[in-house]
Order: sequence, then structure tokens, then C-alpha cells
Amino acid sequence: MKSFSKTVNQDMATEAPEAPHENEKQRICCKCSGFQQNQRARGLATIGAARGSLLGANIFISTSLLYLASEEAGCIDENDMTVGCDNKVYGFQPSSLITNIAVISGILAAIANPIIGAVVDHTDYRHSVGLYSCIAIVAIQVIQIYTVSSTWFPMAILQAFAAFLYQIVITTTFAYLPEIAFEVGEKAVQNISPKLTMVQFGTQGLFIVVVIAISLGASADDVLTAQISQGINAIFLILSFGYGWLKFLPKVEAKRVLPEGRSLWTAGFTQLFHTARHINTHYKRSIRWFFVALCFAEAGASAFAVCAITFLNEALKMSGTETGVVFLNVLIFVVPGAKLSEFVVTRTNYNTCWRLNMVYFSVTTVVGVWIMKDENDKFKAYVLGVFWGIALGWFYATQNGFFAVLVPQEQATEMAGIFNFSSLIIAWLPPLVFSALNEAGIALTYGVMHLVGYFVIAIGFLSLMPSWEKVLSESHGLEASSKSAEGNTQGEHDAASLGDVERQEDISM
Repeated sequence: MKSFSKTVNQDMATEAPEAPHENEKQRICCKCSGFQQNQRARGLATIGAARGSLLGANIFISTSLLYLASEEAGCIDENDMTVGCDNKVYGFQPSSLITNIAVISGILAAIANPIIGAVVDHTDYRHSVGLYSCIAIVAIQVIQIYTVSSTWFPMAILQAFAAFLYQIVITTTFAYLPEIAFEVGEKAVQNISPKLTMVQFGTQGLFIVVVIAISLGASADDVLTAQISQGINAIFLILSFGYGWLKFLPKVEAKRVLPEGRSLWTAGFTQLFHTARHINTHYKRSIRWFFVALCFAEAGASAFAVCAITFLNEALKMSGTETGVVFLNVLIFVVPGAKLSEFVVTRTNYNTCWRLNMVYFSVTTVVGVWIMKDENDKFKAYVLGVFWGIALGWFYATQNGFFAVLVPQEQATEMAGIFNFSSLIIAWLPPLVFSALNEAGIALTYGVMHLVGYFVIAIGFLSLMPSWEKVLSESHGLEASSKSAEGNTQGEHDAASLGDVERQEDISM
């Protein structure tokens, strides 16, 4: 049989000498694409590009809404700059607008996440839910092009709803990740993961650069800049969302059968409850403390951008274009931050690395907002964007890697559900406290600084974990103890890549 096969192969090679060359070209093309010619991976990359554009546009629409709210409240001076005043509009100060939007969208996302998760798992509507959520987002972007003095408040309401829809898109698209891992294998996933992140952040940065360039060329104010941004974003979203959902991501059947007598409205909450009880029973010293710490750490980190936009606009009088430059610096230095995470992890462990990151994040935030007093300190904001980018890149790379290393692979799916829920459950609280402090007349400096409190609480819970060897022993069984040294080096680096696939965090601007 071997001789026959060898003869046939030789004959084929004689008759079609170009075939190996074509295969080699295909292999090289596959390698260069970074997605192993996997349709689902290409779909996630395309939609990731759309998400990057959407997050970039949020910077400019947020600045525009702040300006228009201040204008209606009478908090704009003769130089067309916002000034501190006690006037209110619709019952709140204009400077509370963006954080109020974050509170509304955060509460909606936390409540709906288990329900959407149940729809994704127990029905055939994953593709439809994701597609129509994207269509709704595009419609909102188109409508928001007409954000002017007479329409800003309904546009702000739409902004809250768009942020909520964005979380639905994340839930539906990330449900394809385990299928990608099954199709291409774990090693290939480790190659695909960073490519997905690079596409999203790269598109976000490019989008910001394009809008800033057009804004400067047209000498546009904040309102016109936001309109330009929304127009470009709407066109790009139509192409990328449409191509991603209709070309690459397939319709899929339900992955689980809904138990008889159980409703979709409660199935997700029931699953979360059972998973949490299982964790509390079997992983008291390891996974339990990780998830409790995650609730607070993620709340502080996810609220940073929202609070920072308000601070830069109100305290430093930065325009939308100037704020865009700050966050462009943040995006650029996310990558060095992720590399720093890898460096620290290989010399310590994920628990120590994450705590060190939150100490760095806290110090950077406190020092940063303390030394920036007024519009004369704008240059300091550009410099601090570098340090904040490092902090965020380090934070999310460590968080994702920690999760991937800690969780038993056979329980990864159910653990991913509670990971997402833990990331959302109190994400609305920091913006709420920020708004409350602002409404009480307390300086925005302290509103941003209060985010440090969530990091301190997270560090406290992580400190309740025992030694790293004991943590791995409990979470993976006794055999993990003998492999802990390997896990702290190459094994953990590989797991960090898988962690990025489990959940890619957004620097929500």
C-alpha cells in the first residue's frame, strides 16, 4: 500500500510539478493572514475592526455632548469654552452627563448579560441577535450625525442604548471563540489571539488619527468634529459589520438544550448561581478570590476612560481633538504595557503581577490628576497618556492570563460566563459615585481619584490567596503543584494568549 501510494505521488509530481508550489504559496498566504484561513476568525477580526472604530468615535461624540449640555446650561463663556458653574440641565450638572450615560448602560448590561448568554447557548438565534444588534448600532450612529443644540439630549439617551447594544455584540461574537479553538487547535489560537487584538486597537488608533486630521484641516469645533466622526464611523460600520456577519460568521444551532420547565429569562441566572456555588465550595482559596477581586478591579479600570474624558474636558478645557490625541497615546502604549506584564509574570506570578499593576495604576492616576490643574497643564495630559496606556495594557494582559492559568480547562466555558458577569456586575458603580461627587460640588480630581479605592479592595482580596503553588494545586488538582515552575514561565505565557481569546478588553473611550 505504501509503494502504491509512493508511485502515485511520484506520477502526480511528474504530471503536475506546479502543485507543490501552489500548496506552498497557499501555506505562506495562510501564515501571513494570521487567521489560519478560518472564516470565524476572519469574522471576529472584521467585527473587531468595527468595534475599534466605534470606540474611537465615542471620544468625539462624548466631548460634543458635554459641550452641548454645558451650552444649554449656560456654562459656556464668550470664548466658547466651558466654565465651572452651578447651573443644571434636566436635573444634573452638564459635567455629569457622560458618567450618567455609563451608569444607565452599565446597569442594563449587567441585568441583560445572563439573558443574552442564555439565548446564545440555548437557541439558534446567536447570529440573528448579533446581526440585528449591529444594525441598531449603525442606525444610532447615523442618527447621531445630527447631534446639535436642539437634539443633544435624545442623542445622549441613544448613546446609552448603543453602549448596551455593544455589550450584546461582544457576548454574541465571543461565543464563536471556542469553535475557532476546536477548528484550528490550541496552538493556532495562540497565534490568532494577538492578531484580533491588534486589528481592533489598530483600527481604533487609525480612526482617531483620520478624524483628528480632518478636524484640524477643517478647523472644526467639537460639534462638527463629532458629526464628521459619526459620518465616517457609520460608513465603516456598515461595511465591516455587514461583511463580518454576512460573509464570515455562520448561523449556528443551540449548543445546549434548555432544561424542561426552565425559561430563557431565568436560565442564565440559574447557571451563574450554580457556578458560583460550585466555586465557593471547591475553590475557596483560589478561583473564588479571583472573581471577587475581578468585580472591583474591572469596575475601576473600565470606568477610567469615562471619568478621564470628563476630567480632561472640564478641568483642562481640552477639545475633542486634544482629547483624541491623549487617548491615541494611550492606545499606542497598550502594547508595551502588555509586554511589561509578560516580563513581570515570568519573574513572579500572575497574582503578584496583577497586584503590582494596580499599585502602578493607582499611583499614576493619583499623581496624574493631582498635577493637572487647568488648561495650562494640557501637555502633562499628553505625557500621562503614555503612562495610562502602559497601565491598561499591563492590567488586561495580566487579568486575561490569570484567568486562563487559574481555571481548569474542562470548566472553561462555564467559568467564562461568570468571568463576563463579574466584569459587569458593578461596572456602573464608579460612574455613579463620580456623578454623585460632582453633583455634590466636589472637585472632579477626587472623582477620578476615587477609582483607586476599587483597586485597593481588589488587591486586598487577591492577598487572601495562599502561595502560588497552593493556588494552582487547588484550582487544577494536586498534579498542578509539581508543574507550577513550568506554569510560571512558558506555560503561563501561552495561557495568557488563550486568555486574550477568552475575553478581549476594550479601552472604552
